[in-house]
Amino acid sequence: MDRKVLVILLVVSVAINLATMFSFGYFWWTSHTRENMFPSPPHVMPDWRQARMSRELGLSNQQIEQMKIANEEIRRIMQPLRNEMFEKRRELMSLLREDNVDREKADTLIAQIAALQAEHDAKIFDHLQTMKSILTPEQRQKLGTLMHALLEEERPPELPHRPGPAPHHFDM
Repeated sequence: MDRKVLVILLVVSVAINLATMFSFGYFWWTSHTRENMFPSPPHVMPDWRQARMSRELGLSNQQIEQMKIANEEIRRIMQPLRNEMFEKRRELMSLLREDNVDREKADTLIAQIAALQAEHDAKIFDHLQTMKSILTPEQRQKLGTLMHALLEEERPPELPHRPGPAPHHFDM
């Protein structure tokens, strides 16, 4: 009789421990997948009412709506440009698979990609000017400070110099 009770207590204890481990694992997994592993795609803009920038700048409801409209417009304009750049880069990379690379075609594609990138950057600059025109002078001042801080935080670290031959990460 004592052995049966001991076995039952052992089974219940193991079940409770497994349930606890799975619960902690589940909560850890969901918090990490949402925040780190699957961030929102770049084309999905945050709600301006909840975005850090709108809180920091103290945007009015009218400014938030103007920002939303401007963002929707730039997304509509930029998507075909981004698609074209992607296709040109894909075509350029496909040249690397060939045994005899057509260097003239590669140079043409590189020039086309550079022109598209310049057009992309010009449109982004114009969009930032539009966004800036929506702000008050005080908000523009705050935006300048925020942008500077953001650029400094997001600056890629400098790679340490390693003497000797560079490692070969790309093999054909």
